[in-house]
Amino acid sequence: MMIEVAAIFNLAFGVFHLFFWRLLNWSEQLKKVSPVNRAVFQALNICLTFMFFLMAYVFLFHANEVYASTVGKVLLIGMAVFWCLRAVIQIYLFDLSGRIHQFLLFLFIVGIILHLIPLFF
Repeated sequence: MMIEVAAIFNLAFGVFHLFFWRLLNWSEQLKKVSPVNRAVFQALNICLTFMFFLMAYVFLFHANEVYASTVGKVLLIGMAVFWCLRAVIQIYLFDLSGRIHQFLLFLFIVGIILHLIPLFF
């Protein structure tokens, strides 16, 4: 059951990333950076979105294999490390005085926990 919760968490972040163009006003904001940087921002976002959807798919439709295999455990640990890294980045690169950044930090910590819990059951 907890793997499915982690799957929905990743799915939600994938959907969230689909809205970055609008939420972050990239059509205007990315005009201020070089074409290469603009391309990198967008390429990384698309690839990250794909990975969130891929992990959501694996955790939703292959939960038994994830629970039962070493590879599944590595995926869970890898995603926990990913969310841990993202939390650390949030602390160092973002202004935590804003509530949205505090909330995102909280969500990243939740992501760590959601991906570690299935390892103990």
